[in-house]
Amino acid sequence: MTRLVRAPTVIASLAIALTACLLASAADAPKADAKNLLKPTNKPDSWRFEQHEQGKGTIAADGDAILFDVTAVDGTEWHVQAYQVDLDLKDGKEYIVTFKGKASADRSVHCNAMIDQDDWHMIGLDENVDLTKDWKDHKYEFKAENTVAKKNRIGFQLGNEKGKVWVKDMTLTEK
Repeated sequence: MTRLVRAPTVIASLAIALTACLLASAADAPKADAKNLLKPTNKPDSWRFEQHEQGKGTIAADGDAILFDVTAVDGTEWHVQAYQVDLDLKDGKEYIVTFKGKASADRSVHCNAMIDQDDWHMIGLDENVDLTKDWKDHKYEFKAENTVAKKNRIGFQLGNEKGKVWVKDMTLTEK
């Protein structure tokens, strides 16, 4: 009889201890997006969409993705571009950018990070991204150099050819 009384007591004690540990871990665990330095990918307000000279396009939410539709090009890639701005990146820090991307036809775009003021110099990320009609994960690591406090940006130069480009689940985190 003693064993039957102790077994439930031991099990109950273990259950209480385990629950306490799980609650403590959950309270201490960071939120999944706590470190993401970017605004929501699928919100047009999160982006500065630029069209210059003859480069033309549109930006729109498309479910959980953002859709960039390049409708006219003029031979200069940056004449259609989209960036998340006012990022406070730090010199010497390493960052990781990840996103899923696809396009209406096989094409490439440039993903880069630069300062968001004249002279627009690169700060460590300048990658050619090959896109297909299927979603593909992309991940790039870079070390930030020559940043300007709260005046950095990350995004895409899209104006090398016409067509649609979708991006979703974009994150920028410190390594």
